[in-house]
Amino acid sequence: MTLTHQEPSLTQSQLREFYFRGFLAMDRITDDDDIATIRQLLDDLFARFDELPQDMALDLGDVRNHKGVQRTPQVNDTARFEPRLKETRYFRNAHAVAKQLIGDDVQLTWDHAILKPAHNGRPTPWHQDMAYGAQHAENAGEMRRFGCNFWLPLQDTSVDAGCMQFMPHSHLSDLLPHHPAGHDPKVHTLETDLRDTSNAVPCPLKAGGCTIHQPKTLHFTAPNITDHARHAYILFFGVNL
Repeated sequence: MTLTHQEPSLTQSQLREFYFRGFLAMDRITDDDDIATIRQLLDDLFARFDELPQDMALDLGDVRNHKGVQRTPQVNDTARFEPRLKETRYFRNAHAVAKQLIGDDVQLTWDHAILKPAHNGRPTPWHQDMAYGAQHAENAGEMRRFGCNFWLPLQDTSVDAGCMQFMPHSHLSDLLPHHPAGHDPKVHTLETDLRDTSNAVPCPLKAGGCTIHQPKTLHFTAPNITDHARHAYILFFGVNL
């Protein structure tokens, strides 16, 4: 399937869903050719994972390991290392959607790519993205940042593969206490302790679809228990309030 060059336009229903529930799932934000381009660019980055700066290439699924076997490798600030990602249709369309959600002065503030290998056995625990900006005093300004986070799978992604899951309306509450996953200070990933996740909404997607969520929306991805790797490319567009 190939999309026309016309930028996507959100419906009033989609706008309400983003602001009322704190997240939105779109069936399609880019086409198959664009997905293939992004996949190749990211594959090349992950192939030189050990050469990237240690604070930009790390393991989400284990301790802050930079070299060797990675359970859930992540490359941060991805477009810095591969500027052609900003030339993709996904980037253009996400920027257009972000302007509809947030306003014309919205800009890319962060991007990263995550790879969950087949049978990786590690979830990305429940957390709010804002917790990462709030964990260091020098990043306190991020607490005043409002925006939207685009999560694009590069293949069909089911619950078993680790699709995004959200807690509706959680963006309306305060930022919750977070700690390193498993209370291990060597782990980069943050988590918050939730006793009841019965209201969680999983969002399985076809390749080229995406989810969009707010900085305080609680979300989670399960381990990838399938026979295939799960790739995702994430963009955060924001404005300072």
